Amino acid sequence: MVKADGSPMSRQQVHMLRKKVRGICLTCGEPAIGVYCLKHTIAARERMRQKLKYRRRLKKSPSYILENQVRSKRRLTKVRQPSSRTMPRSKARARATKVAA
Repeated sequence: MVKADGSPMSRQQVHMLRKKVRGICLTCGEPAIGVYCLKHTIAARERMRQKLKYRRRLKKSPSYILENQVRSKRRLTKVRQPSSRTMPRSKARARATKVAA
């Protein structure tokens, strides 16, 4: 394969181009949102924020919107464990150590 300027592409460039065409993350191979999966999109966003020394967050950007959608879906599907309403674990451990001593 050849680049636009006529020079040959390296094997790494070819590999990344194939991943991009398939629609998978360039880093891990998960399904991509653009170029990266959600996890690596967030990591790239935070890296650039540190590099460019941005303090404000652009909450209307696509990565924030997708992150919030995924979080809300996880909250809705999360199954809560039934709690035994006896006593908190820390008090139970304290009581067990007193009895053992």
